[in-house]
Amino acid sequence: MGAILSSDQPKEKYRVYASLSFAVLLLGIGVPLWWHTTTVPRVTLPYNGIDELSQMDIKITTKITVAALSHNRAELLAHEIRRIFANAEIYQLDVEYQVISNNLLASVFTYHELEKVASTFDLDVGGLLLLEAINLNDAVLVGSKRTLYFSTETSIATLIQVLSEWILRDKSMALTKNALAEPTLHSLDEENRRRFPASPAYDVLVTLVNPDPEKLKIDWDLKIVTEEYIQPFLDELSVLSNFSVKSQWLYLLPLDMNPRRVPDSSPSRKHFALRESVLPQLVTPLEKKLASQVSLHPCINLVVYMVPCDNAPLHIYTRSGHRSRTDSNMEAFLSPRWGGVVLINPLSEICESAQEDEAVTVIPEETAIVGTFLAQLRLLLGIPEMTSINGATTVPLVGLKSRDWEIDSLLRFRTIEQLTSAKLTLQSLARLLKEISNIVITDVVGNRIKTALDLVHESAKLLERGDLERSFILSKEAFIISEAAFSDPTLLALLYFPEDQKYAVYIPLFLPAMIPVILSLKNIQKYYFPGKDNTKKKMEHKERKNNEESKTES
Repeated sequence: MGAILSSDQPKEKYRVYASLSFAVLLLGIGVPLWWHTTTVPRVTLPYNGIDELSQMDIKITTKITVAALSHNRAELLAHEIRRIFANAEIYQLDVEYQVISNNLLASVFTYHELEKVASTFDLDVGGLLLLEAINLNDAVLVGSKRTLYFSTETSIATLIQVLSEWILRDKSMALTKNALAEPTLHSLDEENRRRFPASPAYDVLVTLVNPDPEKLKIDWDLKIVTEEYIQPFLDELSVLSNFSVKSQWLYLLPLDMNPRRVPDSSPSRKHFALRESVLPQLVTPLEKKLASQVSLHPCINLVVYMVPCDNAPLHIYTRSGHRSRTDSNMEAFLSPRWGGVVLINPLSEICESAQEDEAVTVIPEETAIVGTFLAQLRLLLGIPEMTSINGATTVPLVGLKSRDWEIDSLLRFRTIEQLTSAKLTLQSLARLLKEISNIVITDVVGNRIKTALDLVHESAKLLERGDLERSFILSKEAFIISEAAFSDPTLLALLYFPEDQKYAVYIPLFLPAMIPVILSLKNIQKYYFPGKDNTKKKMEHKERKNNEESKTES
């Protein structure tokens, strides 16, 4: 009997050790390992820094130098410019003035001579020189560089109007920023609706459409036109984005509508009419065949449509009922954020002299087509047509080169767009990652977010200091990196397996094994931390053992 009782103690000890080993393996190793392997990896992000972007005010510091023939006029002009633009939403102008000698300008009569005088001033990218000239026929003459010339009789109001509407375009720029930040509260103007959104690269696709190749032969080298005219113009704007120019021919693509036949000025002749309101319907069938979506970059379409003799001459009528062009065989229209279309009518003499089954050969007027395309490209990229200001004019464009102040204006617009877009992208991504806890945040995504945030701050600081060129470069990098972080495919890795499904799968697997282990914890506690009941039982067990031993001895 005593041997049996003495053997209970080791057995209980082994049971406790076994329970303890199971508990350590399951609770000490198994559960933490399961928790670690099923936890979504999320890199720590600078949420506070991203939230502070809401208070970041983007300002453009522009240096303006006023050079006048007298101290009083120079000081007055500088004071008025500061006063008018003191409450500007985007700009803060750094205006300085100096007096220029009469003798230096007395013998200057031509624009080229004025340019030599202006070249003596040191102007950075984004800067502007207002130079008073003696022998100037216009009230204000805007040069091709970064100089604005004004005569001695020019009023301050005219000068500031040219500066605001043509050069700085402060109202349009403020609308661009506000429309991006709060699109429901601010509607875009015509210029912003027409301009392509910011992108690191664009595809320019030049297409010549021949709807009836059996009856219409076109003698034109499209490749040479794109290489000699379109590409050099875009090379001048390469500081903004990378442009890839392509060309193609399309055949058997008729108009998706029947133009109305109307009588011409001569009773014996008639022409075909297209209303301006139906022009967007021409873009849809063209878009299906252009193959413009061959890359991820926005595509600027430039289309030459050769009108067959059966529908020629074809003219566009405005909403007021007048022909858009009365003295040309060419018609053109623009589709915002898509491209431009040029309609080429063959000469009526060629169509009338051709036999019924004879093909007509057309040689397009290259200069007119290229000029129209370049004008359309300027509008689509953000160089608007200047509104008429009494007494103000601009120097004509030289060749395919854009004016320096126009490129500066594009840099400002793109910098504002890219900074605002990068800021909104980071804020949207931060809100998304906060709300959905099972989105994976890898080191790559985390580094992109942190880098984009730093670039936004650095670009805004440079813009406020007046360093437009470097600010644009950094804003472009911030825009690209923030978009890459937002569209990173790893963000969607575990969206199909949320937290509730994780527990629904693993709890039925672990719970049956955990119940015995959890219940055995009570026995372990009693063994190592015996309470009053255990002490009483041990005393009774000891007394009973002593009684049995005394009985055995007697």
